[in-house]
Amino acid sequence: MVSRWVYLLCGFLINLMLGVIYSWSVFIGPLESVFGWTRALTSGAFTLVIAFFAVGMLPAGALLAKWGPKKVVWLGGILLALGWILTSAAGVFATDEFFTDPTSKQFLNKELYFDSITIPNKFKDPLKITVNGEQVVIPPGDSRTFTDAKIVVDSKPVLESIVYGRGSGFNMNALYWLYLTYGIIGGLGIGFAYNVPIPIARRWFPDRAGLAVGIAVMGFGLGALFLAPAAVALIYSAGWANAFLYLGIIFLIVVCGAGSILRFPPEGWKPEGWVPPAPTTEAKAKVYVAPKDYVWREMIRTKQFWMLWLWYWFMAAAGLLTIGHIGIVAKEYGADIPMLGTTAGVVAVGMLSLFNGFGRPGFGYLSDRYGRRPALLLDAGIMTVMMFVFLPLVIATGVAGVFLAVILVGLAYGGVLALMPTLNADFFGTKNLGFNYAVHFTAWGAAGLIGPQLAGFIRDATGGYEAAYVVSGIMCLIALIISFILKPPKVE
Repeated sequence: MVSRWVYLLCGFLINLMLGVIYSWSVFIGPLESVFGWTRALTSGAFTLVIAFFAVGMLPAGALLAKWGPKKVVWLGGILLALGWILTSAAGVFATDEFFTDPTSKQFLNKELYFDSITIPNKFKDPLKITVNGEQVVIPPGDSRTFTDAKIVVDSKPVLESIVYGRGSGFNMNALYWLYLTYGIIGGLGIGFAYNVPIPIARRWFPDRAGLAVGIAVMGFGLGALFLAPAAVALIYSAGWANAFLYLGIIFLIVVCGAGSILRFPPEGWKPEGWVPPAPTTEAKAKVYVAPKDYVWREMIRTKQFWMLWLWYWFMAAAGLLTIGHIGIVAKEYGADIPMLGTTAGVVAVGMLSLFNGFGRPGFGYLSDRYGRRPALLLDAGIMTVMMFVFLPLVIATGVAGVFLAVILVGLAYGGVLALMPTLNADFFGTKNLGFNYAVHFTAWGAAGLIGPQLAGFIRDATGGYEAAYVVSGIMCLIALIISFILKPPKVE
């Protein structure tokens, strides 16, 4: 028989690939430079991938019981790879050329077609452009909109102005293509594959449930730490399109390869020498053991499910707020100084990914060793304090405050992703964990849709992030209260 640690390692590798979701920011600049999208439009792709990640968990949970882990992971790996490979073709919508570098001299003295484009003149001198065979002069600081336009790129200023003004039409088609391939298809693939390693870890390691689940999902937290630099290197060496293509091929090989090994343990299997604890729903118990296996309809009728759902939503929203904005927060609050050949903000992003990964097995181990409730209290306590002191700490201590904050927030956010599947199995059983946790995971999807966007809205409305962190602090305080009063469901 294959060692159970091999199955855990395979789950880790699968999630390491899926963690590419956190590396999206490295593609924003290249895509916006090619297509001229606003940040709001580009961010829509990330919003969609989060949403369909959560949506994909649901059918994956249902199919897991029918198909087994291997086929579900294969489907997820194929969808993820397909989404990324198809995303690499988005450039065909830019013009009649396949753009890899919009400022390249290869486009000089060529005629490019746009069905709609607004071209600004950001230079001090009038900008002369040949449109549909006629010369048009755009005064400095002004702009012109053209439809069904053939534009001759006869100078570098014209090329740069086109890059600035890349408008709708083909570019919007490319945006919709990105939404479909990266956001919807790729997001569903992540959801299908992510659902499998958690019940695999839980069933093979009933004696170390928290630690095993934490290790399985640690790969997801660490994914960006390895894949973001790889993506940057590919973008610089081969262009953004080939970066999507090559990474898609890697995902197909690694995810489907690791998924081929996954198996559930035989019915009635248990680790040698391990004696299963008696079912208990005592609130003071170190580890809870569900007296029955709930189906999802029974689960959502319990108050415990909704308490856990709110806890998940509030805590995940706080973590995702920080993940989504830490770079700009460091810059706007004076802590983004040059460091290690880059900036403190970039270093902070890497540190956040690192400690997000470490927090998962860390809190999983703590929950096994000291109990689920103490782990919940510690996790919610750290996140609550950090949301209230995050910005004052950064303002008072600069870079040191940024690093301390991302370490603690990263650990706490990682703990959320380890504790929630563990508690779901404790409260509602392991038999239907795949689908039950998928329903529970909608809280993370809601956090991803609301948390970063709400922070951005508050930032635009108030000029700062203070109110966003206060709101998050209040939400985490509610999660802390839930940690105190939460009790396992009792079977009547």
